[in-house]
Amino acid sequence: MSPVPANALGRWISVNGDGGIVRYVGPVDGTSGTWLGVEWANPERGKHNGSKDGKQYFTCKSVGTNSGSFIRCVDRIDWGQTLLDAARSRYIIDATEISTPSTIDGRRGKIEAVGFDKIAHEQSDLLGLPVLGLDSLGVYELGPCGVMANVHSLSLARNYLTGWQRVGDILAAFPNVDTLDISANHIEGPLFLGAGVSVHTLRVDSSPGLTWTEVSGFAGGVGVRSLSFGWSELSRLESTAALDLLEDLKLEYNHLSDITSLASLPRLRSLSLRGNSEFTEFPPYHEPMFPSLESLHLGHTGLSQWLSVDRLGQLPTLHTVYLAHTPVVSESHTSRAMVIGRLANIAKLDGSLVSPEERTEMERYYLVLSTQVEGLPRLPELIAKHGKPRGPAAIEAKIKSRLAQVSIHVVRGSSEEVVTKSLLKSMLVRQLHLVVARLAKTRDFQLYVASGDHWTPLDCDTRELSFYGVEDGSIIRAVLQ
Repeated sequence: MSPVPANALGRWISVNGDGGIVRYVGPVDGTSGTWLGVEWANPERGKHNGSKDGKQYFTCKSVGTNSGSFIRCVDRIDWGQTLLDAARSRYIIDATEISTPSTIDGRRGKIEAVGFDKIAHEQSDLLGLPVLGLDSLGVYELGPCGVMANVHSLSLARNYLTGWQRVGDILAAFPNVDTLDISANHIEGPLFLGAGVSVHTLRVDSSPGLTWTEVSGFAGGVGVRSLSFGWSELSRLESTAALDLLEDLKLEYNHLSDITSLASLPRLRSLSLRGNSEFTEFPPYHEPMFPSLESLHLGHTGLSQWLSVDRLGQLPTLHTVYLAHTPVVSESHTSRAMVIGRLANIAKLDGSLVSPEERTEMERYYLVLSTQVEGLPRLPELIAKHGKPRGPAAIEAKIKSRLAQVSIHVVRGSSEEVVTKSLLKSMLVRQLHLVVARLAKTRDFQLYVASGDHWTPLDCDTRELSFYGVEDGSIIRAVLQ
């Protein structure tokens, strides 16, 4: 057996790939020696709830599960490492081990290697690095470390951090960090309030063990302006009193249904609720409500009523909205007209700019739709602007002429997935990249359009699809790399 580390209690460990937190260190009645009481992340790895023979040695945080067990301190336990050791292992290069090639194999033959020794030495100087990426290295605490004032971006995702105070100790050694990623750690315990520490951007994604109160309290304490707390099974939002400085908030793929508490945030400019399927209704407007909100992402939510879309029109500064893949809209041009007709100030919808020409066409079509659908808002205003609706067939034909029904083929090796989409011919290639990225679940692909008997690469992000001849019936291929 190995000696038990002096600070073992509260540490995250990994044993043969199974992770857990040490809740108890000491003897167990009827046995000899020292045991570790561990609450495992996978309850199936456990055997009890921290008790043995009627005696409670520790308490599992996961209520109602038998996720605890006792183990000996053996060599196969991975206790992680300090941040300083992780940084050394990733960045420090022994000068005697630097072997700089004189040439490199390139696509067109040998290329002379110039400056590689300089780059290697610069990256081995921790004190000079502006970005420190230490994901998945088992970091559990700072360790003996001086001040690293040059680091502005620090990523510690998927590590062994278990306490807010340890996060605070790390920040104290990195006084100029403005971006911090502590996603997918195992943080709990007393909250670190961040006196004298400031962080602009904080990511705490994939952290189901954390509550909104903990994360918002920490974020407020360090003056966060941009916060991402997604994929964390979050279902409730309590007080936002600590977040007066917050400007950008991402709460993607959680279980939220009510965002009323966010409405009072005075500086919030961008809010993403993407993927919250339980979110079905935007709250009624009251003044002041989201006084600074400019961008709202509701894609892939359960938004199901046009009343919610109408309420968005009451937000004073909102100009960018994402509603794709919600029950209230569909892929047809009718839905886009219904949204643009309702929302007078929207300049960008589902990633596509609303040009003055499109707004005119869509508002006129919206007036045509008003003869078929009762109770549509903004009708007096739009009739005064465009006149009474007439010629529905001509208007609809004009709108359809701006659309192209295309087949998008997502190619993964030998497999191929085909999806049919209606795309604006004026859509930019970079906007198509976003559409395809959602289909392919990756951004690593190349786009081509069929042109006769060959494939033309869509190689300029700022070109419109019409530049490449995209029209009804076009075939677009996304070849994954």
